[in-house]
Amino acid sequence: MNNTSYQIKFSRLLLLKRRLLLVSFFMLTIYMSAQQTTDTIAKDSIIKIKQPVKIRFGFDIGKYIRAKLNRSESYDYYIDANFYKEYYLVFYGGYEKHLTDNNLLNYHTTGSYYKIGVMYNLYRNWLDMDNDIDIGINYAYARFDYLLHTYRINQPGAIYLPQPVNVEQAFDNNSAQWIELHAQMQVETFRHLYLGLEISTKYLIYSSDIDNFTVTYIPGFFNKNTYSRFGFGMQYFISYRFIF
Repeated sequence: MNNTSYQIKFSRLLLLKRRLLLVSFFMLTIYMSAQQTTDTIAKDSIIKIKQPVKIRFGFDIGKYIRAKLNRSESYDYYIDANFYKEYYLVFYGGYEKHLTDNNLLNYHTTGSYYKIGVMYNLYRNWLDMDNDIDIGINYAYARFDYLLHTYRINQPGAIYLPQPVNVEQAFDNNSAQWIELHAQMQVETFRHLYLGLEISTKYLIYSSDIDNFTVTYIPGFFNKNTYSRFGFGMQYFISYRFIF
């Protein structure tokens, strides 16, 4: 009787262990499945999170004000679009009608220019800030005409300036190309509204040669020196950013 009783108890204990192992294996299977599902959901959630598309439109308010004060015409606008992480594709366009009046020449420059380039945002914003400190490079192209009104013959050592000679001569279909490096700062003053400052260094690759007429102004490049291909510029922007 005792042996039989022990055998029965041992059989029941063995059966209980098997059931516990089966239950444990079943619970472990459920846990692993749930963990895998959670990881999959998390990965899917990460994949579905997309970087917002940022497109900003602006214009050079400083150039516009200076042109009005000088009774000339000047419009400069730009567009930048965030295409990958902190990288932006940027496009500039502008039109100028500028009067050059010095001791030797009096002429109008009329034309338009375009720039395209890439810039990188160095600034890492905190919380809900959206400011930029950018560096970039642009390729620029300008097409313009000159209208020479008067000129004076250069006479070194003369006490009085010679009288100007009226010509009203046109020099059309001129062009120029240059590369520029720029640093830009954009500060969000109101929601999506920015004030910005840009400083640029420019290198003139090509400029039309005109016989008997020294070009000193190129739209977009500004003043051209006869002894150097380098130029400098500063612009003040106001812009608005759309976020999709």
